[in-house]
Order: sequence, then C-alpha cells, then structure tokens
Amino acid sequence: MNRQAPQRRLAAGLAAIVSLLAGICLGACVNDDTTLYEVNLSGTIDVAEGEPSGGRVHVEVLHARSGAGTLAYPLRPITDLELDGLGEFAESVLVPMENGEGLVVYAWLDRDGDGALCAPGAAPEPAGIIELEDFPAHELEVELVLTEPCAGPEILYP
Repeated sequence: MNRQAPQRRLAAGLAAIVSLLAGICLGACVNDDTTLYEVNLSGTIDVAEGEPSGGRVHVEVLHARSGAGTLAYPLRPITDLELDGLGEFAESVLVPMENGEGLVVYAWLDRDGDGALCAPGAAPEPAGIIELEDFPAHELEVELVLTEPCAGPEILYP
C-alpha cells in the first residue's frame, strides 16, 4: 500500500478548501467603490414651548428609501450623532450615495440621560422627524421640533 496516497489526498483536499475560500473572499470580501457625499447639516432642534428641555439629543441620519421593487424599504441608517442639548447645531455627515435615496433626520431628547428612548418608568421623551427635500445638496438646513412622545422613526415616517 502506498503511504503517500492519503497524504496526497489530504493535501489535495486542503488545496481545494483554500481555493474555495479564496473564491468566496474574492466575490464577497472585495470592497466596492463607494461614493461619499459630504453634507453639512445645520439648524435647530427644539421642543414645543413650555416643555422640559434638559437632556442630550440623539440624532439619526437616514436614507429615506433603499432597495428596489418588493425589497424596497424606508429609513436605511447612515449615522448617529449625539448633541449636548437642544438649540442650534452644525454637523458634517458623509452620505453613501449607492445605498439609498433621500435624506431624513430623526431626533429625540434623552431627558433622563439613560440613552434609551422611553425606558419603562421613564418620563415621555419627545421625538421628531423631517425629510430634507433639498437633498442632494452640500449645505442643508434642519428645523425640527420634537413633539411626539416615545416615537421611533419608523412610527413617525410616512
């Protein structure tokens, strides 16, 4: 019996596995070129007059729509921002242009500082959303009043 035959089969099997993994990685591991569009967001985020206004503001920037046909869906996340409080802000965001269309800004006021929107037993935390109709543009103005208690972006977006 040839003692080298099992070793050759093992070596051939390992070579086949390495080739298969290399082929998978070439098809799935190579990064496609992504076009990033810089958007300077500025404006104000506020609550209705008379409402408590203390706390950090959590902001999500999202594509309005993504995908096509039956696989289309709203609100694809782009990035999250955290602001020290309500009022004026200015932030720069890089938007991947191949991942979706339109631009939406959603924000909520973290009144209790726990980082969770309306955790059980917490006071209602106001939220709001706006679609920026002028996108794509490098300079966009955001005027957002947070009026909806405990509402995530999927509830507020049409």
